Order: sequence, then structure tokens, then C-alpha cells
Amino acid sequence: MKRNWGHVRHSLCSYPGKLKPAIAHHLVQTFVPEDGRVLDPFAGAGTIPFEATLAGKHAYGFEISPAAFAIASAKVQAPTEQDCTTVIETVEDFIGCHSTTDAEITEAKRFGFNGKVTEYYESQTLAEVLLARRYFQIHPPETPEEWFVFASLLHILHGNRPYALSRRSHPLTPYKPTGPYEYRSLINQLRAKVQRGLAEDLPTNFRQGKILFQDATNWWPREVEQLDAVITSPPFFDSTRFYSANWLRLWFSGWSADNFKTGPSVFVDEKQKSSFDVYIPILRQAKERLKSNGVVVLHLGKSAKCNMAAHLRELGKRWFRSIDLFDESVAHCESHGIRDKGTVTSHQYLVLY
Repeated sequence: MKRNWGHVRHSLCSYPGKLKPAIAHHLVQTFVPEDGRVLDPFAGAGTIPFEATLAGKHAYGFEISPAAFAIASAKVQAPTEQDCTTVIETVEDFIGCHSTTDAEITEAKRFGFNGKVTEYYESQTLAEVLLARRYFQIHPPETPEEWFVFASLLHILHGNRPYALSRRSHPLTPYKPTGPYEYRSLINQLRAKVQRGLAEDLPTNFRQGKILFQDATNWWPREVEQLDAVITSPPFFDSTRFYSANWLRLWFSGWSADNFKTGPSVFVDEKQKSSFDVYIPILRQAKERLKSNGVVVLHLGKSAKCNMAAHLRELGKRWFRSIDLFDESVAHCESHGIRDKGTVTSHQYLVLY
């Protein structure tokens, strides 16, 4: 009996702060009609768009974290096992034909948050990780299979079980590793992870979705229109810092130390600390792109520091006539081994129409 609810690909790659698939499923079923169109402007790991594709809906998502963008893109497409095998073999050939550079080793020794990159891997495993990182920087994923293999590799970068390439850490946040340095074959672990992800077929009504590398606060692409629903879970106020909690996967996705200094400033989880006006272009464009009977559904976090729904409800009055708000306590929820769950005590559902 599996522990996780829903399709196995919801577990394609661990991601901090991910919306529970069961919640996404019921929101899609409730607010998106048959053959409907839905957008998640904060797609994250793609939970809402993926649930929409499983239900045969037209699904779009926006994301600006390169790691989350890769995971979400992998989920909403339909890779084949044969072509995934070809991608893995190509990565294997690249690793076998190249050597790490002094610059790559030096960066790995100097960079890290909970620990330096070199602390996470046995020396040969480290070399394979560095070469795989270089491969995907030279050949960024484009096909469904490339996204799927890349996202699978992100998952196995760190964890506390034998699937992980790292010494003992945590699957969500790469806590400082412990335990012996043991060689783990990147290709063998990657092949096994991809096979697990492909073990469950997609439903016959699966409709491929589209994740766009797009800042939700900027002008939305023209193709995202005539929406039946905008369903999203924006970053909770003063909660998980996605860039630091996910630093090792962001590093593998191409971020350097400089990116970690400048990149977070464009993330809404940082911007909203100054003002919730950052949501004005999102709510305005949502109203413009929705059908006349369309709806916006926001899954939010409430804490002693901030009542997000109260702030966004006031902003929403500029464009929406009707507003519903529901609260759900999460004080009883388990920690999943995370030492700091943040300050959120309730989840809120704000419905604008």
C-alpha cells in the first residue's frame, strides 16, 4: 500500500511547500468544467496543472524557479520509456567521455548552504554529478523525455534512503549530510528512479499541459486566455524560503552563488514581505483572461504574522464582485521530518468570481 495519495508522478521529485495532490484534485474537479481551461500562475512542482492534465483539462502553469519549472514541465507531458532510456544513455556517454575541471571542483568546495557540495558525495559520485550538471547546462531539456530524466535526477540528488546519490540528508531540504562517503552510481540510480516514475500509466484522457517560464507579475502570454479558472497556491507569507530550502537542486539546475544573491529578489515570497500590491497585476490579468463566468481560487496560509486572505480579499474587490473565504486548521499536521514547519496555523481558500 503506497503512502502518497494520487498518481505516482506526484512524487517525481520532492519539493518543499508542495500542495497536497488531493487538494489540487478536488479544486480542479470542483472549479474546472469538462474540457475546461485552467492556469496556475505559481505552478511550483506542478501539482495543480498535473491534476488538471490527468482529468483531461487544458492546463497552463507559470514558474520562475528553474528547478520547479523542470519538475512541473516533466509532470504535464507524456514521455516514453524508450526515449527516456535514450536520454539516460546519452548522459552516460557524456560522463564517460569527459572529466571534471578544476573550476568545477573548486566551485563545489566553496559553494553550499547547509554544507558544501563536496560534503554530500563520495568523490566519484561527485564527479558524475558535476558532469551531469554540465551536460544539462550544455543541452537544456526540451523534449518530454529530457524533462522527465532531468527532474528524476533532481530528486535523487539528496535524501535519506538508498535511492539518493548523497550521504544521508533529507529529501525535501538538503540538511548537512552525515554518514560514510559511499559511491553511488548516478546512471544506475537515475535509471531506477525513471523506471519507478514510469511504472504507472497515464489515464487515457490525459491531455498534455504547458508550463511557461514566466513571472506571474509580468505581462502574461497571449495564448493564456479564455480561462475557466485560475487555481493557485501562492507562497505563504514569511514561510518556506524556496531558494534556500531547495538550494542543491537549484545549483544543479544552473544557479551559481551570484544567482542566490540576486535571484530571490524577483520571487513573490520575498516581494510580498514589503507589500501585497505585488498581487495587483496577477488579479487584474486573471480577471482579463477569465471567461465571464470564470473563477479565481487561492489556497493561502494564515499565521499570527499575517492573514493573507484578508489582504488579498481587499485587493480582489477591485475586479471581482463576489468573494468566499474558508479556513482549515493545519496545526495537527505532521512535520515530515522538517525541523522548521514555518508559522502557518491555518490554510485558507479564497474564491473570487
